[in-house]
Amino acid sequence: LRTAAEQPAPATSSVAPTTPAPGATPAPTSPESDREAVAARLRALPGVAAVEALGTADESARVTLVGPLPTPEEAQRTADDASAIVAAVPGGGAWSLRVEGTGAAGGTFAVAHGPGADTDRGVDPATGEPRPELLGADAVADAVRLVAHDPVRRVFLSPGSASVDVGTADDLVGVAALVRAEGRGLTSLGVAGGAVGTYDIGGQSVPDDALLTLLGEVAAEPGVTQVAHETARDTFPPRPLLTVITSGDAAVVARTLEGAAYAGPTLAYQVHGSTDGGASATRSGFVAGAAAPTTGTRPAGACAPGDLTLGALGFDAAAGRRFLTVTARNDGTAECVLAGAPAVRFVADDGSETDVLLEPDDDGLAPITLAPGATAWAALSWRGGSTADDPPLVTTLLVGPHPGDPESVVGLAGIPGVGDGLDLLGGGTATVGSWTPARAG
Repeated sequence: LRTAAEQPAPATSSVAPTTPAPGATPAPTSPESDREAVAARLRALPGVAAVEALGTADESARVTLVGPLPTPEEAQRTADDASAIVAAVPGGGAWSLRVEGTGAAGGTFAVAHGPGADTDRGVDPATGEPRPELLGADAVADAVRLVAHDPVRRVFLSPGSASVDVGTADDLVGVAALVRAEGRGLTSLGVAGGAVGTYDIGGQSVPDDALLTLLGEVAAEPGVTQVAHETARDTFPPRPLLTVITSGDAAVVARTLEGAAYAGPTLAYQVHGSTDGGASATRSGFVAGAAAPTTGTRPAGACAPGDLTLGALGFDAAAGRRFLTVTARNDGTAECVLAGAPAVRFVADDGSETDVLLEPDDDGLAPITLAPGATAWAALSWRGGSTADDPPLVTTLLVGPHPGDPESVVGLAGIPGVGDGLDLLGGGTATVGSWTPARAG
């Protein structure tokens, strides 16, 4: 959509002038009559099927186009004229206009425009500069062209968001090509219903075919109920992440991801599911086994992160100190080695990482060999902080078996004594011990 300043000259527009004759006394009006007058002018535009003139700052008016839809160019001209009508309403303030329609195959679109339409894009943390708006000059024409294709089920475009939903995961690659042809980026591209999707707050590009093919392959795995890729995260870990939820064994899906024929950039994954015994489990690693370079040191024969189920238990408190046990169970088919202490990070209930200095509480014990089915422990301890001012409490651990390993998400809900979270506050210090064999009983 174009701003009012960019509209075609009045001689070529279908919008009738509204300026009263010189010296004329304006007739008294009411908000209701003003809204109806605006609605009447909008209804008179070519290709308009229905109008709602709401008169609110959040959404001033809603225009529904006829079906079959006008051509992209005709739809854009109607949207531009409607924008000029709404923008010219006295006292309109932060107005916005929503133009919507339905394609021949049933796909729908909506384009929101105006200073009241989701214009705050925030700041790019990499540059410190405001993120550019995403609407562009011909958003309605672009949307009409996209919904003309059967696989496209929904298009939504606004200054702050650009999303497309498709019918099935098999449609992702083809529709991505259509969006690229329009010269657009996306903040989300997924399957209608939300079971599969990729999300990018920047919205300046379209996911590559290698990633979209991977999403479709993972979604087709038995038991998988949700697949989500995020290019950047406000919560931890902040790197690009593929999250998979399965009703089955998390290890099975993790092995599929480790062996995937994926040629894209390094991509971490987390699989949330269960063990073969039915207990909840999270598996972490890197797709195709291609881990990012790390500075961590791993022992010979080290346990593969994908073969371990990491957890926590045994919260206790004494003399102002708190204690929690981090656990690692070998769910692989061969024995493996753990050495030193795990890497642990702390995530609060508001999604932020808690800044904690983590120190070793021993000089590093000898490596241990973990047989299939066996469990190792590492002791975590800290001095409790004051919760009088309701600070964020730690509700999740991110645990790597060794420094530099992929992290597993370890939720603390349900552990007796943890309550609403750990009183391990920002700026605090915690100690962690080396891995030791779990004691029987």
